[in-house]
Amino acid sequence: MEKRNFYIALLALLFVFGCKTNSVDANYRDDFRSISEKEKEAFLKQYHATSSDKSVLILTQGYKGEKITAKQGGKSVYSSYPITNLNTKLADYFSFSNENELDIHDQFSNKDIAIPAEKAKKYKFIYLMKKYKGNSVDFSITYSNTLRPLK
Repeated sequence: MEKRNFYIALLALLFVFGCKTNSVDANYRDDFRSISEKEKEAFLKQYHATSSDKSVLILTQGYKGEKITAKQGGKSVYSSYPITNLNTKLADYFSFSNENELDIHDQFSNKDIAIPAEKAKKYKFIYLMKKYKGNSVDFSITYSNTLRPLK
């Protein structure tokens, strides 16, 4: 009986920790060069992110055309094949509700990244970078209230 309970507990732990790959390097920065307040407001208006319940996810370096999807509450909020511009170091961006967790899936690496609502609510801009290390892919998230130049 004890052996059975051990295996059940072990399976439960594997399920819980295997669901999301959230071993993501997280940074919090506002100390980089930003665009003007006028440009920032125009950007937020264009992407429907002016209200306090919206944040913007910015895909930066390391995207090579693999499928990236983002969902909230089972609904797709983004699905595309972004490619990083080598001059701007940006691939794509989109706004999302910061009231719910944002789940991002990278089809190439088969990794899932979660942006928790409690963090997204504090930051208007969330930068997501892919880093290749041999045959594996790691992600780095930077939470910020500064919008860096997009061009």
